Amino acid sequence: MTAFKEIIINNYQFFLIEGNTMETSPFLAKRNIGLDFLRAILILEGVLYHAARSLPGDNNKWYYIADKNESVGFSALIEFVHTFRMEAFFFLSGMFSAMVILRKGKAFFIDNRKKRVLLPLVGAFAFIPPVMYLITAFIDGETITNNGLLHSWGYLHHLWFLVSLSIMSLIIPVSWCEKISLWFRALPLPVIAALVIIACNFFFVVKFLVKDWGELVALLPVTARFFIYYVAGYALYVNRDQIPQIKTSFILKSWLLLPFGLMTYLSFYFILDRQIEGVVKYIPTLIASVFSVLFSFWLVFFFEKMAIKESKAVKLVVDSALVVYIMHYPVVIFLSWYADSWLGKAWPLSYVATITLIGLAVSFLLYVGVNKSKVLSMIFGLKKSSIRSSIFPQRSE
Repeated sequence: MTAFKEIIINNYQFFLIEGNTMETSPFLAKRNIGLDFLRAILILEGVLYHAARSLPGDNNKWYYIADKNESVGFSALIEFVHTFRMEAFFFLSGMFSAMVILRKGKAFFIDNRKKRVLLPLVGAFAFIPPVMYLITAFIDGETITNNGLLHSWGYLHHLWFLVSLSIMSLIIPVSWCEKISLWFRALPLPVIAALVIIACNFFFVVKFLVKDWGELVALLPVTARFFIYYVAGYALYVNRDQIPQIKTSFILKSWLLLPFGLMTYLSFYFILDRQIEGVVKYIPTLIASVFSVLFSFWLVFFFEKMAIKESKAVKLVVDSALVVYIMHYPVVIFLSWYADSWLGKAWPLSYVATITLIGLAVSFLLYVGVNKSKVLSMIFGLKKSSIRSSIFPQRSE
């Protein structure tokens, strides 16, 4: 019997024992609304992030830069949140991938990922790049050409995360995650965190070195970096019988993480406020690489225990998250240009809030349209009875 199978048997016995002797349920023994909501919030925060990218800033290269005053404090906050948003998202994705595999098998998982990740990627890629080309050409006053339209499919825009998730789910062997889960079990959390931090920074450096080689080449180290988080989440679920011990680790204590988070934010603020260039400007990123790993664990445990009940509002947020996120990108970019004249230079935060709220509203209306179409709902991985995003798998109770 393999060591991985032994872990599964031990975890099954853990469920039986804990379910009969403890008042609290074992980790994710049933559907958890808190973690569903966390995933939705993490992905929808991207709407705010992309709206904020239009604010002026040092070396800010975006589709449109608004004629607004720079808000250093807000820009630092956005950059700080962006350092752990996708990291925690991939961590959760790996955790729930392990859950689906262990409950329903690898064959079901592969079929599920094709329908819930790959198909929405293909469907979104069919129209997002040309729409983005038309919008950017209009904003820049450039002539629209057939050649430009054809070359638009050479850019992934915000769809890169679906490509990365497809690679992790459909190309990288599940056996890799299983083997790493065994290593995870044999090491204490501080050592695991250190290894994750080192590996992620390595791939960050690789991405920096190949950033001028094209988007597709740069996507490889990006995918590798986020795979580290994905497999960490996978290993956490496989070894969930050790979670009571993991939770007690001093590196996950709120009294340590909250000041650490504040220090990370202040480091971004200092660099932006002083307009520091050179190698020094990457110090906040290095600090954030440590914080994001620890915070990913902390977020999971925090939201898993939150007493969030499944209401219509929460369900709507969770169900619509993927489609809203896919649709928001061209909407927000266009609004960034169109709404620039609505507010004066001294209103940068109102400008971002306006774009974010309208962008969410328009994108949600597009989601409603997709949901009403049988063909589109199938393409975007929505279900008739309980609509779930392609990256939020349906789970048995």
